[in-house]
Amino acid sequence: MKLKLAFLLALISTAGLIAADAPKPDAPKGDAPKGEGKRKGPSKPDSVSDDDWKKFLAASEKAKEDPAVKAADAKLKEDPKDADARKALMEARKAAILKADASLDSVLKALEEARGKGKGKKKKDEAAK
Repeated sequence: MKLKLAFLLALISTAGLIAADAPKPDAPKGDAPKGEGKRKGPSKPDSVSDDDWKKFLAASEKAKEDPAVKAADAKLKEDPKDADARKALMEARKAAILKADASLDSVLKALEEARGKGKGKKKKDEAAK
């Protein structure tokens, strides 16, 4: 009888350890292709119309060909952790987008506002921890 009880306890504890190691149902799959789920570019703020967003995306593509943007991008690739180079690239892109279509100033302001809200949210989450 004691042997059966010991065997049963060992079986139950082993099952518990196996269940603890099992992946969570909502955990990302290990066999997913690399890069899947990564964002490419900014997401559209709610306050921006679809037409303005299409204009913005077109101007963003045009801005990639601007010499100032290319130079800032090359500098950032030299040192990806350089915050000044990242900021210079953002400013060069903004200037090139406005040069391509000056009416997109409201879209850029909406993006900056959305970006600011995201940063504030992150700080609040960190402070709560």
